[in-house]
Parts: sequence; structure tokens; C-alpha cells
Amino acid sequence: MEWLIPRFVRKSILAALLLLLWGALGVAGSLQAQTPAPMQADPAGLRDLILKPPYLIWPGNPTEMRVLWQLTATGTSTIDWGTDTTYALGSAQTSEYNSSHQHSYTIPDLTLGLTYYYRVTAQGPAYQGSFRAAPSPDDTDLKFLAYGDTRSYPAAHDNVADAMIANYTADPGYQSLVLVVGDLVYHGDSETDWTDQFFSPAYPHIRELVAHLPYQSCMGNHEGTGTLFVKYFPYPFVDGRYWSFDYGPAHVTIIDQYTSYGPGSAQLQWISDDLAASTKPWKFIVLHAPGWSAGGGHENNTTVQTYIQPLCLQYGVSIVFGGHNHYYARAEVSGIEHITTGGGGAPFYTPNPSYPYVVATARAYHFCRIAIQGNSLAFEAVTPEGQVLDRFDLAAPASAGSGGAPVNLGQAQPNPFFSETLIHWSVPPDPGARLVILNVAGRQVRSLPLDGTGTHATRWTGTDDAGRRVGSGIYYYRLEPRAGTKLGKLVVVR
Repeated sequence: MEWLIPRFVRKSILAALLLLLWGALGVAGSLQAQTPAPMQADPAGLRDLILKPPYLIWPGNPTEMRVLWQLTATGTSTIDWGTDTTYALGSAQTSEYNSSHQHSYTIPDLTLGLTYYYRVTAQGPAYQGSFRAAPSPDDTDLKFLAYGDTRSYPAAHDNVADAMIANYTADPGYQSLVLVVGDLVYHGDSETDWTDQFFSPAYPHIRELVAHLPYQSCMGNHEGTGTLFVKYFPYPFVDGRYWSFDYGPAHVTIIDQYTSYGPGSAQLQWISDDLAASTKPWKFIVLHAPGWSAGGGHENNTTVQTYIQPLCLQYGVSIVFGGHNHYYARAEVSGIEHITTGGGGAPFYTPNPSYPYVVATARAYHFCRIAIQGNSLAFEAVTPEGQVLDRFDLAAPASAGSGGAPVNLGQAQPNPFFSETLIHWSVPPDPGARLVILNVAGRQVRSLPLDGTGTHATRWTGTDDAGRRVGSGIYYYRLEPRAGTKLGKLVVVR
């Protein structure tokens, strides 16, 4: 963003110099009648009213982008936009929409994938930004960034933001959006913290990042009641602070862990329905407290393990993004990657790499970059200095339309069952294919080899890999490796 010296300052300096010169020449008196009075230090109509410069959120409509900003007092603003810095496509005047002097404008009629530039003025300097319109819903490629837990140390956050800016400057494909796992400031119910830690002019890279990259965040525990979080990030919530959106080949489900999401809750039912309805090949969940992490600050979230993980398995979620613990960690649970990306600026915790399912940890500030190319996904966690902390590749779940030969996973009969059941399936030739039984936490209970190809039924006698009878409850089954996360469901009754 460009910082400009207000015009009235330049004029005041010039006027003062002229008056001194005239006085020295002895002509000030003769010119007094023709000389306008000196400008006031803060003349109405010229002072900079903008308290929080413009920043972006994406409301979910591919042809729109929402710009928000806040003034110091009641006043009007002007927003101009275009495909270059002449801002020739459109202009609008805005008025505050609440007593906090907040302004907002949703730029309409965008061409998908095109880069736009915008400028906001409010009786003073102009604040500028840019963004790329959302990709086409039919696009198969996508790049985006993810990070979180930016609270407490804004200088560290500013450094991470600088690296993220450098990343999308070098590769404009990453100027899409950023997924954020919450805890944006330390005291989320304090206006001072939002002003000093997130929107402060002392940290220009944070300001620049949010002016050029739509900020798509869940709520963290440090957001408190969420009143100010919703004030500054008014996403189109379904209820509470949860919602979802499609973006190119991706579907993103944002969970509010501070509104009930346990059994019988409206949010859990909505999550299930939301994931079931999506036909996107790549599904991601954004939440704050991870189901599997590496300790050191907060323990694993059992509600995520017990109720969210089964939905991930059932509906083909590839990555669950969380934070809460201030470091990087990755846990792989039944083929689903659980990422802890809490290195955005909060004070460090120390990860314990021996925690269950954890495959990588790092005590470092960082952000994540994700590149989807058709049926393949490449993930990297990167420090501001460019060190790659972790990387992995994923294939799109076959159940989500990854292509290739068809896979049919049939019913289990009987279901529910007491002593044994037959699970029907058909799969093309695939050496090493197996039928895997999982519990509700996504842990493998039994692996059953498949013999031959064509249409088959595999018998399961309700025992685990050690030959022990499993308890009553819900279990899932899937074909591996080809079927990815396509699951069936069965019930054991003892």
C-alpha cells in the first residue's frame, strides 16, 4: 500500500515559506489583502479519517469480493476499482453501516481468475490493494496459503506476513486466499488488541497481506465471545460462526468449536450434510483445536477425534487444518492429514513428536502453501526464511471423482450384525488391494486381503487384527488403496 503525505501538509509548508519570504522583502503588508489565510492544521475534508485500512474477505460468490475498512469518525468514503491502477471499471461512495464507523463494499461482476486493483479514500490519503477473482468452479488447479495463531507478537506475525507476500509476488497463483485457523489477537474482546496487534500501522506487512489476500478464518478461543471477531470478519455464517464455500476444485468447511458441535447438535448435523452435498474432489476442514497434534500446550481434541474424523473418512476430506498449539505438526490418521499450523506469531510451545500418529513437528514460525494440480496435491510448511519444514503429496480420493477405473463398495449384510457379516465390493485388478475395517476414530481395526477381481463379498467375523472380538458400536469399511476415502458403514451388536 502507498502512504502519501496529505496535500494540506504540503500546502501549509509552502504557505509558511511564502509568508516568511514576503516578510523579509517587506511586501507582506501590500499583499495581505490578496493572500488567503493559512490552512488549518487539520482542515475539514482533508484529514485522513481511515483508522483500519481496507482488507478483504471472500463471501463465497465467485464474481464478488468484499472490501472492508473503518474510519475514526462519521464520514463518507470512495472506492474505485479496475484491472489496473487507473481504476477505470467502477466507483462507489460508501457510508458507515454501524456506530463504529465501519464501511464495506462488495465489488460485483468480476471476471473469474482476473486480477483487480482497488483504491479507498476518505478525505485524505488513498489506500490501495489488489486481488485475484475466484477461479471458475470447473477449474482443476488451485494454489492457496494457510496459517494461524497470529496473536501476541505482531512483529513476528509481520515477518510471516512479509514472507507470504513474497510468496504470492513470486508466484501470483498464490494470490487466491488464505485459510486461517484462528487466535488472531490475544484478547479478542478488546478493541485495543485488534487495533494494536492486527491493524496497526507499525506492522505494514500484515496490513498489506490482508489488503491483497482474502482472509478466511475460523474463530479461536482467544477471540473470546466472538463479538469483535464477527464485527471485523462478517462472513456469511450459517449459524454461530460456521460456514462453508467452494473455491475452484476445493470445498472448505469452517467449524466453530465454540458453538456446540457434539452429538445431536445443529452444527454437527450441518457439517455432515455440508460434506455429503459437496461434489468437489478436494475437501478441507478449518478449525482451531486439532484432533491430533503434538501436545506441549493443549491436548488432542477428543470431539474432533470422535465426531469429526468419522465424517472426514465418510465424505473424503483430505486435510484438517488446526492451530491452538503454537508450532507446526502433522498427524496422519487413516489417510487424513491433520495439520497444526499455529506458527503465525504466538509464543512458541514445544511439540512432542511421540504423540499418536504424528509424523512431523517443528518449533518455528511458518505458513503453509498448498498447490493442487488435477488429482494431485503438493503441501509444504515453510518458515519466513524459506526453510521447508515438511512436505507431502496427496492423491484425490477416488470417491471424490479422482478418475481412473470405477470402484463399487457395496452393502454389508446383515447390518447390524452379531457374529459375522458379508461386505460386498467390486474393484478392477489392483495387486495388494484390501478391505480395511475402521472404528469411529478412524483407527484400523482389521485388514482383510482381497483375492481375485470382479464382484466379491468379504466375510468379517467381528474380530480385530489380533483375533479379539470387537465391542458393540459403529464401524466403517473401505477398499484400499484405490478407493481412497470411500466408506461404508456397519453396526456391531453384542
